[in-house]
Amino acid sequence: MSVKLETPGKPCSDWDAKAYQQFSRLRQQPVVELLGRVDLDNPQRIYDLGCGTGIATQLLAERWPGAQLRGIDSSAQMLDQARSLPIKASWQHCNLLDWQPEQSADLLLAAAVLHFIDDHEQLLPRLLSHINPGGCLAAHMPDWRDALWYQLMLDTLNDAGPCGRPIGTAQLRQRMAARPLLSLEDYYRLLAPLTQSLDIWETEQLQVVDGKSPVYDWVKVSALRPVMQGLTSEEQARFIYHYLMRVHAHYPQEENGHTLFAFKRIFIVAKV
Repeated sequence: MSVKLETPGKPCSDWDAKAYQQFSRLRQQPVVELLGRVDLDNPQRIYDLGCGTGIATQLLAERWPGAQLRGIDSSAQMLDQARSLPIKASWQHCNLLDWQPEQSADLLLAAAVLHFIDDHEQLLPRLLSHINPGGCLAAHMPDWRDALWYQLMLDTLNDAGPCGRPIGTAQLRQRMAARPLLSLEDYYRLLAPLTQSLDIWETEQLQVVDGKSPVYDWVKVSALRPVMQGLTSEEQARFIYHYLMRVHAHYPQEENGHTLFAFKRIFIVAKV
């Protein structure tokens, strides 16, 4: 199989808002599922943590149009895209690790963001402390550490260098192999003493995606960002070439032209 070699140039320091929107319908679906379990009649103050281009923020505005809604994100490019949405919301450029709300929330939504942050034993109780009694934290997190495409990424880091040697630093490879997410049982043990009610579940969705390299297109704007940022331009080119070869071999197009891409997520709705 021949694979076109991409030349990424310098590592990207910001998110690619346009590329992230490519699968906006599929990225919206888990937010719909998550909000379907949120039992709040009239939340007054809602924060969308890691709001990105506003995919989830728009759903929040549609469901609770009278709420004070603020989107928080560390990417200026993503927020520029979000600001173009025809909704009533304010936007804040801020790293979630540094974020402190001016006023407590009735709902904190964290859609596909907390898995990028380590030490959930400290993070989640801190987020719960910013919620008013009767309010809740609603989060979903991709659980990709056992996914085939993620293992292919780790394999490529380990042997895509000259003569099959590793590329990138040992620290990068160790960081990408780490598992920041907890088990469902451990999330329960962590959150149950701090909550009034707790709903935790996991799904595996068979995503049907289109394009020449749709699996790569999906992960390059999220899971692969720290990889690309940790490699030199030459290493990036080698990584993409070898990774695409593996992804195309393991995720072939179906006869109808679609590609099947299984994706697991953990969901949490914690009411305080």
